[in-house]
Amino acid sequence: MKPKVLVSAGKINFPEDLAESLSPLADVAYVQGDYTGQLRDATAVIVSMEKVNEAYLAKAPKLRIVARFGVGYDTVDVDACTKRNVHVTYTPDVLSAAVADLTWALILGFMRRIPEADRFTREEWGRKSGGFPFGWDVKGKTLGFLGLGRIGTEAAKRAQGFDLKLIYRDIVPKPEQERLYGVKPVSFEELLRTSDILSIHVPLLPSTRHIIGRRELAMMKKTAIIINTSRGPVIDQDALAEALAEKRIAGAALDVFEAEPIPLDHPLLKLDNVVVTPHIASATWETRRRMAERCAESVKTLLEGKRPPFTVPEQENISF
Repeated sequence: MKPKVLVSAGKINFPEDLAESLSPLADVAYVQGDYTGQLRDATAVIVSMEKVNEAYLAKAPKLRIVARFGVGYDTVDVDACTKRNVHVTYTPDVLSAAVADLTWALILGFMRRIPEADRFTREEWGRKSGGFPFGWDVKGKTLGFLGLGRIGTEAAKRAQGFDLKLIYRDIVPKPEQERLYGVKPVSFEELLRTSDILSIHVPLLPSTRHIIGRRELAMMKKTAIIINTSRGPVIDQDALAEALAEKRIAGAALDVFEAEPIPLDHPLLKLDNVVVTPHIASATWETRRRMAERCAESVKTLLEGKRPPFTVPEQENISF
């Protein structure tokens, strides 16, 4: 019997032609909902945001690779996979541009009140019943990056035409980005105190969970805004909602949330100084295609008996 590959990312993300490209080596099945009952014979899984933990792995005794459809893999217990000789791969190098594009869409959308302007044009403008409030210039502001990896770097590259002061905080110095884009390293506290726009680009780790909380929000300017296209739990969402409601910071533009989808009755969604999108930073046809191709390549290489490419950093120097 051929090895079995399960795809939970859906056909829109992992097109059927890529599934067919694996068919000479494996039987490929698309799954949805609670598919853990089908894990018993699976050699490979191409997963979305579901948790791959000890309970999941215990139901998959033949599993050899978890191909995460995305750059963040905080939902995958890499240590548990490594103990079971299961490769973990991801798609780190193909979605940075798309996420950086959305980062800038959120910045400009908030600063120029694009969502409000759209509603006003559709519902109010023709009545001539009032004016529309002004937005804010980007020029002359300080844009701070919390994290300057692949995505942060792409966002800094896109900032070059806006006449901004660029600063960053990262645990790893970035001299090349400093030289190319004029971005200046600062302490975490200075980043918070001086940023007019704080854009977050860190992975979700124990050290970054709630890295922006009440203390950090209290250090920011009242005129500052926060942009988050990384992971929701890097911000204490309740603390953020309180700060926004009390106008202790000016606003936020968010693509990610602590719980997804965010509940429709969440206080954040009732505020007029928040712009929100439904975790769509990588959601372009071109980017999702490249992500799918990375997953297919990783699985195909494993099925051919070779080490898969695009393994997560924790497994780079480990051989199974």
